Amino acid sequence: MKKVLIIGYGDIGRRVAASLPDQKFIGVSRSVPSNLDNVIFIQQDWINQSSLTLPSSDFSTIVLILKPTSSDVDGYKQGFLDASHKIMCFLNNYISYERLLIVTSTRVYGIGNGRNINEASEPLPDDQQGRVILDYENFISNESKVAPLILRPSGLYDEKKHWMQNHVDTFEGKKYVLRFNEANMFSRNNLALVIANYICCKELAPISGPLICSEKALKYSEIFTLFCPEHSFEDFFISSDNIAKSFDPQKLLNSGLMR
Repeated sequence: MKKVLIIGYGDIGRRVAASLPDQKFIGVSRSVPSNLDNVIFIQQDWINQSSLTLPSSDFSTIVLILKPTSSDVDGYKQGFLDASHKIMCFLNNYISYERLLIVTSTRVYGIGNGRNINEASEPLPDDQQGRVILDYENFISNESKVAPLILRPSGLYDEKKHWMQNHVDTFEGKKYVLRFNEANMFSRNNLALVIANYICCKELAPISGPLICSEKALKYSEIFTLFCPEHSFEDFFISSDNIAKSFDPQKLLNSGLMR
């Protein structure tokens, strides 16, 4: 069994590896994660380093889960564009791989994309960060030896601790003003499940290109009730009448990657 290489091995990568204990992984990232028996970890900062020595050069799947180095535009350019140029140069010169998966974001879509956005919708980013992510996707698609699968998750959350619950737990009297009346979400466990199924399910039909990973949009008051049923939404948040973008996850449901 060929190993799987995860570059940007962090929380999501660890969930993937933990769900596939018989699969061998090599995890590469800037920060050192907690150890798993089936993962060989290598610390690497692609911003300051270009060369990498791996114990294997032939992989079944490569997973890229890159992150910005900061929340501003320069941080996005560093984390996605600068790093990916070095990574793809390394992969294409020294590594053999059968499949490539990258994780990006529904930030590539803007309010101008409207409602029930699907993979046929042309991305219309609202901000420079979204444009950087779209440039990153295009760069990987053009440079990869194989057609990559591009996962675009929306509003990643942990089932054990949603950010609205964190706001309640640390509340100091100032209500949070919501920008929109609803949110699009996708759990970290489900994202890990999609990646794990892509890695191990050889019988799946080949799938590439963008894949929106999102649940149906929920009103913030509904999300709050799910995570904080013992509290009142109005005590902690100021609601909004603004309608947000929303997504149609049918392609994901049809892909077989969520089973």
